[in-house]
Order: sequence, then structure tokens, then C-alpha cells
Amino acid sequence: MWLGDSSEFSRTHQLTRRQAQRFRCTAEHLTPRSMGGPTNRSNIAAACWHCNHLRGASGDPVTFGIRVRRKCSAGKWHSWPIGTRRS
Repeated sequence: MWLGDSSEFSRTHQLTRRQAQRFRCTAEHLTPRSMGGPTNRSNIAAACWHCNHLRGASGDPVTFGIRVRRKCSAGKWHSWPIGTRRS
């Protein structure tokens, strides 16, 4: 993940700046605000934009965490693997 300017992250991982946007650091509410989740330290975690965006659709953070760990172990989480430049 990166925070601030994506230029260095893009160069280091051989991604276009647009592709690097998927790895931007965001604040993810573990219990969504729409479900009454508070905006406090215990309910917020750092997550890349990609994870935050997908997790929002899934709802359940425990089930989503299991899915993420399984896909990461298989090297299949992001559609643009770090270090593989695609246009």
C-alpha cells in the first residue's frame, strides 16, 4: 500500500499510476457506518482501496478475512500482481 504520492510506488512495482490507485491506503470501517459502525480506532483498519471496495460489498469482515487470506496464499488476490506491468 502507499499513502501520499503514487509515483514511487508505481515505479518500484512496475505499475501504471492508474493501476497503483488500487493499492492506495484507505481507512476501512470493519463494521460499516451504514450498519451503525462507529468512526473510532477499534472499528477502523488500514486497507488498500481494492480490499476496501470489495469488502464493502461483502458485509461480514470475518468471512471476508478468510477469503483474503486464502486468495493471498494462492497469489491471486489482486488482478494486477505487483511487479507485472500491464497496460
